[in-house]
Amino acid sequence: MKNSVRIVALQALLMAVVISLAMDSINAALINIRSQCSETISACATCNICGGQVNCYALAPNNGFQVIDVGPTWPGGVIWGYPGGSANPTDGNNAKPQADLVEMTIGADGEDYYEISTVNGYNLPLLIGPTTIAPPGQRQGLECGTAICSISNIDSFCQSPNYLTGPVGYGCYNVDGAGPVATPGTEQFANACPDANQVYTCPTGSNYEVVFCP
Repeated sequence: MKNSVRIVALQALLMAVVISLAMDSINAALINIRSQCSETISACATCNICGGQVNCYALAPNNGFQVIDVGPTWPGGVIWGYPGGSANPTDGNNAKPQADLVEMTIGADGEDYYEISTVNGYNLPLLIGPTTIAPPGQRQGLECGTAICSISNIDSFCQSPNYLTGPVGYGCYNVDGAGPVATPGTEQFANACPDANQVYTCPTGSNYEVVFCP
């Protein structure tokens, strides 16, 4: 009798593990990082709250891509890029302060949060949006919407007090950063990229794409 009870308990535990693994698999987010740029770029990704390890990938011109599986939770995720194919984490870290960023939190109480941030600056055109939407999500405004920040000529865009940086990011540095009020520096970015610095939400279990030079 005791053996039968043990067997039933083990079966129940095994079933719970299987269900948990299945739910994690269902809710895991896939992010397709893609480049439509005319030259090779490097795309980098890190999770600030998961240890901060930076992984970089060289993306070939005209639809080079890298798919990353960030699992059912990815708190403080960041994706950015820089010109050239070095795909070196040190280069990536040095480029980050010069770049516009995709910032994501996956799996926060059943919701994902994402935005394009120009608080640091801007270097490459960037898009973020869902490719598949988990129920009950729908594309409507900031719910499961697509954000884009695309500036055609960074040289003419980047005016004082902001300034152009050099290698490795080749960006326009936002001197005012995340100031609490509008300033000449932040207004340049706000006018050029009205989708930026707005937080979008979508149900956990959705998948996403990040596109450079969309």
